[in-house]
Amino acid sequence: MNEFSAKYRGVSRFRSRSRLFAAVLISMALLSAAGCASSPNRGGASSNTGSAAGTESSVPAKFDTSPSFSTANIKDRQAFLEVFRTVKAAIAKDDMTEVANHILYPLKVNGADGKHRIQTRRDFIDQYKSIMTKEVRDAIANQDEERLFVNKQGVMVGRGELWFGGSADAKQVIGLIAVNHDIGRK
Repeated sequence: MNEFSAKYRGVSRFRSRSRLFAAVLISMALLSAAGCASSPNRGGASSNTGSAAGTESSVPAKFDTSPSFSTANIKDRQAFLEVFRTVKAAIAKDDMTEVANHILYPLKVNGADGKHRIQTRRDFIDQYKSIMTKEVRDAIANQDEERLFVNKQGVMVGRGELWFGGSADAKQVIGLIAVNHDIGRK
């Protein structure tokens, strides 16, 4: 083996180790940022409310896990929650008129039989029983408002049975934008 190939192999090993070290550092940083590097508070353990010196910890006792509604272009979180609660209560009472009042038409209805658009309040009320199936009603009845999923498409209820969104108007209107049947079925 000549001197050049010995040096090249040494440089190659150094680069491989450097890349591995960098990957480990990046992984640790990502885990730390995501909170995965900290140990959870298991039953019986005391909470992390301060250090041994008695000073206040920089880690909050409870993280804010509420979704950011701005991701879904919803400007007012409280206004959304009022509409969500109203629709949830109306569906529980089978108040189809109240539900119809909180839809951003046309309402998209997707199911095994295809995609439909409900254009008017009257059409929605006429088809209420076939749109608001037991699975859809159960999804909103069981939905905790603090555990809503939000993305750029809107605010998802359940596993996607219902979606809420906001209009682009200056005075934003919030309402149902889609109902999906047969979620999770093949």
